[in-house]
Amino acid sequence: MAQESGVTETAWLHSRRWLLVAPALLFLWIVGQIDKTNISLIIANEPFIKELNLAGHNAELGGLMGYFLLGYGIAIFLWGFLVDRFGPRVCAIAGIICWGGCLFLSSKVTSIGQLLVLRFFLGVAEGNLWPVGNALTNRWFPAHEHSRAQAFWITGSSLGTAIGVPIVTYLILGTGWRDTLVALSLISLLPVIFLAFVANRPREQKGISRKEIEEIEAGQKPTGVVAPIGLRQLFKHTNFWLIMICQFVSATSIYTMVQWIPRFLTSYRHVSFRSMGHWIALGYILATVLTFVICYIADRTMQRALAGMRICVFYAVVILPVAFLLPPLWTAVLLSTLIVIATTTAAVNGALMHAMVKPEVIARGTGIYVGVGNCLSGLGPWLFGYAITQLGGQYWGGFLFLALASVLGATCYFTLYRISRPAAAKSR
Repeated sequence: MAQESGVTETAWLHSRRWLLVAPALLFLWIVGQIDKTNISLIIANEPFIKELNLAGHNAELGGLMGYFLLGYGIAIFLWGFLVDRFGPRVCAIAGIICWGGCLFLSSKVTSIGQLLVLRFFLGVAEGNLWPVGNALTNRWFPAHEHSRAQAFWITGSSLGTAIGVPIVTYLILGTGWRDTLVALSLISLLPVIFLAFVANRPREQKGISRKEIEEIEAGQKPTGVVAPIGLRQLFKHTNFWLIMICQFVSATSIYTMVQWIPRFLTSYRHVSFRSMGHWIALGYILATVLTFVICYIADRTMQRALAGMRICVFYAVVILPVAFLLPPLWTAVLLSTLIVIATTTAAVNGALMHAMVKPEVIARGTGIYVGVGNCLSGLGPWLFGYAITQLGGQYWGGFLFLALASVLGATCYFTLYRISRPAAAKSR
């Protein structure tokens, strides 16, 4: 697969798409992840809990991520059409400015209700991430690089949390949660600098070689086992609905874990707030490395559904023992590392989707499957918090929920694999 487009395996690393577009997307996702998940550290901060009178209100605390995901999922539909109409670059910049404003206003809230509303609108603003990322990946990268490219910027989810946890922890301890949000609102504007140099399409990019343009365009010819289809036909395709369920599992895993890991460690495993950040960051770094490795293998073997199934099965088996049977610091590291299920399956889902739909409707197709998946995943953090309250402060019910969701994901990936086998055999 590495030489399908007539270039060596090392050549792609020196291309404009990998030196400019991929890093710009990665940085966008890193900053976006810091902005969306800072709330997990804020709810683990006792001054915040006391100031807004939230002690024992676990469902409401889970709702801070749930409301975000509701806005996020709904807005992805709209952003998908906007990206296809106006291009990914201008839509990315518009969303960045909006989410910076939401963060600043969040620093002024006086009640949980106000914060829930602003979290919803932060989700609306950040809903541009998936359509922008998928549109630029589809336009800039050959099909045999899609899993790698997708994994590269999706690892911004784990890498952004790894970078953000110690930074946000330091800011909260040094300045308080309100000033932390003000600082993050300014940091959120930084991706605009990088995106200003990225064109919507390779042929519009200054300084790109003709050879690379030809390589990209040649590599975008249909190579999958399913002929690319239009938007209307998408709804009649079984694979589409299976991918949507897989996306629900992926989003539920990442946002529920990111939301609740810090509070679980501080309140249940008694890890100090000050030291927790370093151990969580280490776990997220390990998750980032594993994501690259797994998605590289998926690209080389073109067995993406199988890769998704195996990682889901592994997660379902180990999540409860990792959370409760290991020493607290080991739990902090390995529980954070298990976020690899979300980053890996999200990349796999995107690559499977690229093989299904025509390039000109990829942003809208993304808006549908990611939008629905993320809307439904908003129940995850809320259910996790509700389970804590109903079980008298115990966390096992929440982790069991995540394990069962992963079993559902494994089942859907296995079904996708079984469906694709006859078509793959016929294409040979």
